[in-house]
Amino acid sequence: MVTTENLTAEKTIQKTNSMGITAYINKKIAEGERNSIGVSIILITVGSMIASITAALAVNGEVNLFALIFACVTAMGANAAAISQRPFKIIAWAFIINILGNISLIFYLLMS
Repeated sequence: MVTTENLTAEKTIQKTNSMGITAYINKKIAEGERNSIGVSIILITVGSMIASITAALAVNGEVNLFALIFACVTAMGANAAAISQRPFKIIAWAFIINILGNISLIFYLLMS
């Protein structure tokens, strides 16, 4: 007979093993939560700077509408999350998506 204790333990082990990079990032976010206000200000500055470079490249020559929309939505969404004082984990993940997505688009726009 299988008890619920055994099932819960198996589920926990499976979840822990399947989350490599995400668990590491969440651990680092939890460590930095003590300085959340200062880190949020830095993230707003850096995220807006990278998104503005993406937006400038998107309108250089022929307008790349997808890149322009992505840059504006991710930058302003992440900034709104920080300004509205959402939990630090949400702010950090919003800026991770913003920064990585916009850096990818910068490389794409420079190559095309």
